[in-house]
Amino acid sequence: MTTNKPAYTRTPEQKEQARLKRLERAQRRGDGDSSSSPTSSNQKASDYLDGFEQSIGLFGDAQVANGEAGQIFDYNHGHLQLHLANVGGGAVKLMSHFVWNAALVMAEYIESGQVIDVQGKRVIEFGAGAALPGLLCVRRGAAFATLTDYPDPAIVHNLERNWFENLVETSEEKQARLETKVESTHTTRYTTLLGSSSVNNKERHDCEQRVKCAVRGHAWGESVQEMLDCLPESSETSSGYDWILMADTLWVSEGHGALLSSCQAVLSPGGRILVCCGLHTGYNTVQRFMALARSSTFGFQGRLVEIRRVPQWGETRTAEEQRRESAQLKEEDMEKFTVEDRNRTVLVYELWK
Repeated sequence: MTTNKPAYTRTPEQKEQARLKRLERAQRRGDGDSSSSPTSSNQKASDYLDGFEQSIGLFGDAQVANGEAGQIFDYNHGHLQLHLANVGGGAVKLMSHFVWNAALVMAEYIESGQVIDVQGKRVIEFGAGAALPGLLCVRRGAAFATLTDYPDPAIVHNLERNWFENLVETSEEKQARLETKVESTHTTRYTTLLGSSSVNNKERHDCEQRVKCAVRGHAWGESVQEMLDCLPESSETSSGYDWILMADTLWVSEGHGALLSSCQAVLSPGGRILVCCGLHTGYNTVQRFMALARSSTFGFQGRLVEIRRVPQWGETRTAEEQRRESAQLKEEDMEKFTVEDRNRTVLVYELWK
């Protein structure tokens, strides 16, 4: 696969800013009001956030995620500009406001057209977060793409905002909004399309069909009818999606069955699933997912496409040298990887019936 310079890198200033934020939280806990209970919900949330960040290496040299909550992630010099959800604590929310390395690797596959060719295909992304892969599919000629994530208002609202600004809003509208310093969510057009909670709003539906993309909140294992209903009607194709995209969705083993149920319910005959997952998720967790997918319960076939070693900050080796390193990695060696190795490794799988 041909790879170019990474589309997004974190500058030393951004890394230092993130480190200082973490230190500030630690300082607040140490110097907090003595009248506050040490087991208060705020402190628990802060402790949890620190533990989560440390466990996945967000602040180390081998970070597994990119961006900061509430900021804009600029992919490929303005090709896509994605808001990162400004959310609070909780495991689901913590996972939704970054662009993970797995999503960047998946974006490379979409851009290259190798393994996954989205031209003229119907695509759905589960656990989309900021929806880099799903939105990129629209830009690369997909017939239709549906962006889904957990039906939390903050997460879905952020998905809708990225959908609007990258696909719906014209360049003239965007320029006028930027000049007046008005957020897109405050514009008349945005509120007309997305102000209603009804997904049956005709104007919104017509807009989705025009831009070939829709946003839906979805809890895995529950009804998928809304996601099937938003697909364009065609007598030439069967119902369902040709490709399912999943970038870093395997965190919780207990959710694997529900996720696979949703996959099975929306996948068209002959459809395929592309799974990119950072090894920081845990190799045993990934193995459990693949075993369940291949079990008689779901009956998928699958293959490991690649073990990708993501470059570190300041990497000086060429893309070809990095590909050679990735090609030498063996699945049986992954349990011996150091924490840094795990944080730099993304596994790519393909599943089909």
